[in-house]
Amino acid sequence: MRPVSGLYAIYGDAEAWANLGLDPRPDSALYVGKSEDNLVRRELDTHFAVDPTKKPLTGRSTVRRSFAALLRDLLDLHSVPRNTNKPGHFSNYGLLPAGDARLTSWMHKRLSLAVWERPVGMEQPLLEVEVAIIQRWTPPLNIRDNPKPLRRLRRAREEMTREASGSQARQATVSAARASMLPSIESDSTPAAGVRGLTPVELARELGRSPKTIRQALRDKYGKLPFEGDRWGALTPEQERYLRARFR
Repeated sequence: MRPVSGLYAIYGDAEAWANLGLDPRPDSALYVGKSEDNLVRRELDTHFAVDPTKKPLTGRSTVRRSFAALLRDLLDLHSVPRNTNKPGHFSNYGLLPAGDARLTSWMHKRLSLAVWERPVGMEQPLLEVEVAIIQRWTPPLNIRDNPKPLRRLRRAREEMTREASGSQARQATVSAARASMLPSIESDSTPAAGVRGLTPVELARELGRSPKTIRQALRDKYGKLPFEGDRWGALTPEQERYLRARFR
């Protein structure tokens, strides 16, 4: 790939399509985009984060945010403001560092990239070519200009936006949050030392429910979700009993 302007298409293998909850079409593009000046910087550095000396920046990549939204449960991803020192514009959410690394690893393993360099002297705006291809191919991860947008993607991104908008308060009180998840629960249902309970995602798989359903049930009942750093924490025995009784 050369550092020139052009279009790019991101493809995924059959497992990538399945992970994203899509009917496998490995020969079709998942996403189409453009770079007006430098395909290398846009694709390899920003989207695929191939330079190990630079940290991934999902907050600066539309397609990474879309992948993150659809892979949220599978990769246990949690959104934060793009600039945690000056939070705002939450729809341009980033990820916690460990989650960013998991997303990058998945992308490197499951995705491939094709590029088309803009011909020298081409007068037609690159945007017009990009839009025409999106309208013809209808890649599922393209939202704008797509006549057949994936509505589930828009909803998933909205959920990540909401999480990012509330993450500052969660990060500021993360130590207190785990201690304040109903003292009555902590006092009579603390696991024995060295024994780890199931996470919400693990229990969802066991019960045959979606992680989203389990998360909502926890919010409705307790108002908070168990976290350990940037990943799901273990459920208390009382929480696990409640969920098993509700969804058995």
